[in-house]
Amino acid sequence: MAKVRATSDSRTSVEYGAPARLRELGERFLALQGYGYGTIANTAKRVDEAIGVDPGTFDEGLLVGQPPRWGSVLWGDYDVAAVDSRLAGMGIERAEQDGATLWTSGADLEIDFDGPFIGVVQTNQFNVIRTAEGAFAFAPARAGVEWVSVPGDETLAADERIGGLARCLGDVVAARIEREAAGVLEDGTEVFCLAADKDAVEKALAGDVPSTRQSWDELLPGATAEADGDLVRVTAPGRDGAPVGRVLRAMVTGDLRALT
Repeated sequence: MAKVRATSDSRTSVEYGAPARLRELGERFLALQGYGYGTIANTAKRVDEAIGVDPGTFDEGLLVGQPPRWGSVLWGDYDVAAVDSRLAGMGIERAEQDGATLWTSGADLEIDFDGPFIGVVQTNQFNVIRTAEGAFAFAPARAGVEWVSVPGDETLAADERIGGLARCLGDVVAARIEREAAGVLEDGTEVFCLAADKDAVEKALAGDVPSTRQSWDELLPGATAEADGDLVRVTAPGRDGAPVGRVLRAMVTGDLRALT
C-alpha cells in the first residue's frame, strides 16, 4: 500500500494477492489464484507465452481502481531484459523513465482490436506497460501505471479508510478492500473487517446470509467478532481440507454489507 498513490480512483477498490505463495499452498487455495492481477487472470498463460511474464510467479500483486480507470502491478523477480526484448519486437512505442521502460501500445483507454496484444489480453489491459527490476505494471491508461509506480507523498497506506481496513485484515495472502475488506490468511483463516457496531454484527451473524438464506454459522462456522478501533474484525478458522475464499465471495455478492 505504501508503494501506491492514493487518488479518488485508486481508493475505490483494492485487490491484493501473493501469487507465488498461493501456488505453493495448493488446491485448497485454487479459487484465490489470480488475486492481485484479476484483469489478466483469465489470459495469464497467453501473457506468459507472448511476453515472458508469468503472473503466478510474482511475490505480490495489487490491482487498484475500477474499470475503466484502474492500475495493476506485480512485484517480484523476472527477466526484465527478455520481456523488454519481446515488447520491442512487437513494435511498441517505448520511453526510458528513471531506470524503467514505459511501453505504450495504445491511446489512454482505447480498445484497439487490431493492436499488438490482440489474443493476448481481452481488451486494453496492456495499453501502457512499465517494466523495471522487481516490478511489472500495466493499465489501460498511463495514469493507472503511475499510481502503482510513482506513489508520491499521499499513499494508500496512509489513507485512513483503506489503510485502516488493510491493517485490520492482517497478513493475508489474498484480499479485497472496498467499503469493507475481506481476506484469507495462509493458514486458511477467513477474515473480514467493516465499520459497524460489534453487537449488531454478532446479532446479524446469528441469522442468515441474505443471498442464499443459509445460516452464517454454516458459511463461516466458528466465526467470532472483535472490536478493532472503529472497525469490527470477524475471523473464522479454516476447515481442514476445505477450499477457502468464502468471505471474498460474500463480499462480491454484497452479503457482508448486510452485517453493518
